[in-house]
Amino acid sequence: MRRMLWIFTLTALLTASLSPAALAVTGQEALFGADSAQAGATDTGAPLVEKPEKYPILGMEEDNSGNISYVVMLQNRLIALGYLHEQADGVYGQNTRDAVYNFQKNNNLPENGVADDETQKLLYSDITKLVAALSDDSQFSSDLTHVQNVLALWGFYGGTVDGMTGKNTELAITNFKAYIRKLDPSFGITPTPAPTATPNPDGQFSEMPTVVDELITPEPGPTTDPLTDSSITPALMEYLDGKKPFEIFRKTIFKGDSGDEALRVQTRLRNLRYVYKADGAFGDVSELGLKYFQRKNGLAETGIADESTQRVLFSEDALPGEEYVFPYKLIVDVSDQRVYVMRWTGNAYEGKLDTFKCSTGKDDTPTPLGTYQATGKTGDEWYWFKDFHCYARWAYHIVGGILFHSITYDEKKHANMSEDSLGYKGASHGCVRLKVKDAKWIYDNCPEGTTVVVQE
Repeated sequence: MRRMLWIFTLTALLTASLSPAALAVTGQEALFGADSAQAGATDTGAPLVEKPEKYPILGMEEDNSGNISYVVMLQNRLIALGYLHEQADGVYGQNTRDAVYNFQKNNNLPENGVADDETQKLLYSDITKLVAALSDDSQFSSDLTHVQNVLALWGFYGGTVDGMTGKNTELAITNFKAYIRKLDPSFGITPTPAPTATPNPDGQFSEMPTVVDELITPEPGPTTDPLTDSSITPALMEYLDGKKPFEIFRKTIFKGDSGDEALRVQTRLRNLRYVYKADGAFGDVSELGLKYFQRKNGLAETGIADESTQRVLFSEDALPGEEYVFPYKLIVDVSDQRVYVMRWTGNAYEGKLDTFKCSTGKDDTPTPLGTYQATGKTGDEWYWFKDFHCYARWAYHIVGGILFHSITYDEKKHANMSEDSLGYKGASHGCVRLKVKDAKWIYDNCPEGTTVVVQE
């Protein structure tokens, strides 16, 4: 019989714990939509759109070009409820359709995979009264929530703490086991008992069995704990329950470092909303995020994850950040047709570095308002729009099919418009057009995940 899982909104980060009857779902990064009073907030916690009286119909067969912000909002809500297991990208594809279908099925709605007004009104209603997704291979509930919480605290898990089995949880468990195995080669291995002689009925022991020198392929059994196994084993729980000590600090991490320890530091910073991407390469952006963490938590702003910093970082007392840290934030104002480049000052995006003249979408294909974590560079210098048979230079993804890019060019790469025409609304199919030099600046200086705000 399908169990009902009630989802509660968290205002704390991943260290919260709940009873077996009430499993937690947190907002995420990234990669991971936040759950707010107004459903569908982005990673920065800002709502994408005002809650309408009637929602636009969204679906695979629908024209969603003018409703990308609503698609992102829908996807973030489905992520929060456990129906969608990928980033919100503003594209209503097969995975989004399946997620909507399963939500409808579990919540007694017509099952068509189309996010109509009725479906969206229920989806954005009181989250504690909705049936969330349950993975068929969920093993525990509160036990799994505990595992996720501890692995998130130690920098091995960057997903949602929801008590449900998924790829992120399985990968975190597998990675933690591999990490411990490097430190303790006997971790998870059950010794094979030595053979014993079998007594005869008269009380005398028989001879030991004869050893035959043959190559026998052993059958898999419960006596081994392969590194690919993501099950929750007693050996794993000895560490997670504190019966065996886990040493938080292993080595100091500097800019330029890579590997397991750099990844752990990044993952924890990501959980606390300081850095957007954890890839194991501790570079400039990670250093900025770490400095912000140190400032927020009363530590020396060195950008070096030394022992004292890591002791705070991997503790339940670590304070979260206000938003992800990047060198710059881009604000697109559709009212005055300008892109404002805001510089990170160490505590906020307060210093305006530059202003770019731009042109945004037409009335029937508007540039969607909202706050997004940009996907980043798209290919090389020249980007071909196959639907419109034209080129643009230095394309940079904001969300879905919405890009920053230069003025457009014909098939022979001759400009078919002047940069002097920029500064007026109603020029594009939703993208943000810029001068070539300005498009290239964004392409060169804004890494994946950079916060882009589109506002009026």
